[in-house]
Amino acid sequence: MRSGAPPLSPSPKARPARSARLAWLVLAVLLLFSIAAPLNQFKVPPILPIIMQSFNLSVGQAGLLMSLYAVTGVILALPAGLIFQRAGFRLTSLLAGGSIVVGAVWGALSPNITSVLASRVVEGVGTSLIAVLAPATVAMWFAASRRGVAMGVWANWVPLGSVAMLFVGPQLAQSGNWRAVWWFSALYTLAVTGIFLIFAKPAPATAAPAAQSANPAPAVESTGRVLRNINLWLLSLTFACFNMAYIGFATYIPTYLAMEQNIPLARAAEWASLGAFTSMISAPLAGIFSDRIGSRKIPYLLGLVLSGVALPLAGFVTGNALIALIGLQGLAAGLVPPNMYSAAVEVVGDERLGGLAMGVMMVGQNAGMLLGPIVFGALAESAGGWPVAFGSLAPIFLVALAAGLTAKVKDIRSAGSRQSLANPAK
Repeated sequence: MRSGAPPLSPSPKARPARSARLAWLVLAVLLLFSIAAPLNQFKVPPILPIIMQSFNLSVGQAGLLMSLYAVTGVILALPAGLIFQRAGFRLTSLLAGGSIVVGAVWGALSPNITSVLASRVVEGVGTSLIAVLAPATVAMWFAASRRGVAMGVWANWVPLGSVAMLFVGPQLAQSGNWRAVWWFSALYTLAVTGIFLIFAKPAPATAAPAAQSANPAPAVESTGRVLRNINLWLLSLTFACFNMAYIGFATYIPTYLAMEQNIPLARAAEWASLGAFTSMISAPLAGIFSDRIGSRKIPYLLGLVLSGVALPLAGFVTGNALIALIGLQGLAAGLVPPNMYSAAVEVVGDERLGGLAMGVMMVGQNAGMLLGPIVFGALAESAGGWPVAFGSLAPIFLVALAAGLTAKVKDIRSAGSRQSLANPAK
């Protein structure tokens, strides 16, 4: 224990070990809870042709089911960060899970597409809160020297949720009953929200709202400092472009395979899931790699370069070449989120401000998620068709690279000597 630190318990060696084990338990429960967000968000793409037929929608109109999900995220991103800073993780998680459950049940009972679209906005409220809550919680439980691998494990929330729905969705909706998918997602969310509330614990020695109450004055100054951080906003812009390209691609790739390459919908969903599977491998490895080399920037730039090649080319190849590119884009995509989340917390210089930093990142993420399906769908319906839609992804990645290169991200090589109560291991 460092000189001057207050005694934490009668057994200073045993306490950090117990806290380290608890940190990984919290991470596991947090991952299960976080999966509810992409499970609900990505329940649309694998059954989009069925929904289009049920409501007589065009390709562009159907894209609104994904884009409107992100509208709330754009509006609530910064407020969500402030809610987390003030309300704490327990109340925030209750609001998050409750919003998703209400939205999913509303959607399942909806008599028309207008009602379904409104329900997607409500679901988006919960996803916005989870997207801020989860990485901020990881940042508080894990020291910088181990944060990369923890973020890498948690970053599998999106591929795990989307893969699950790619397989479960078509099976549940095979008789044309898309509502069964909505009921499934509502029940899962209700269950994991309860599990999270039971097992998740606040991180020790953190600036939780109760801990901050004794010294609230710096909060306003800290908030202003975070919001004026140009490097954080550059990371947010990078993440916006990444999500715009990635979500546009992910929304329509099953439909593209089914409509343009005459692949059965269930098989098309399986092909699309390959990218999510490969990202599950690369995301934790990306976290380990970034911890080892002491850089978040190198891995996320590498992921952007590879994704900027793989995603546009996917619209110009068929068969095994297309399968290979889908797998490659998953590997590449897995390098980006864990390192961008970690970088965002580290550029603000204080893990206690992680919720607000994540709020800024969610502005970019949700803006990208909003624009991606709209732009991609509109281009797919244009005179240029699918080739123009896929080709448009390349310049989006160029903007992401420019912003990501410009951002000044802290080197974490020296962070290995700093320990946290939650994870004392180097």
